[in-house]
Amino acid sequence: MAKRPPTIPDSELDVLKVLWERGQATVREALETLRVAGREWSYATVATLLDRLESKGLVASDRRELAFVYRPLITEQEVRQKRLSSLVDKLYQGEPGLLVLHLLKSHPLNSSQAKEVRSILEDMTVAKPKPKKKA
Repeated sequence: MAKRPPTIPDSELDVLKVLWERGQATVREALETLRVAGREWSYATVATLLDRLESKGLVASDRRELAFVYRPLITEQEVRQKRLSSLVDKLYQGEPGLLVLHLLKSHPLNSSQAKEVRSILEDMTVAKPKPKKKA
């Protein structure tokens, strides 16, 4: 059986966002950034979240200095893809088209986004030429 990818709760995602933004951070640096963003967490909370992310293999730490320096091992795009896949599976019965329809009906697009969506849909629906049979 394939191992399920680790889940990333919103609190851990907030810490990951700090690492993506900064490239790397100590617990104290991450805490300061999170406080500026309105999170009133303690040092211990941020340290615990970073430890959890490290145990899941999503961040790595450099322990050569007195203060550990953490850096992300997963990209924003990878997390988006995992979360989106999970959303499609859990709420839309594995049908990505249902999610797209829901988004298009409930969240207006600006004209350039609408044009891009039309182009993608057109590319998806254009009939592909059939290969010619050799005599």
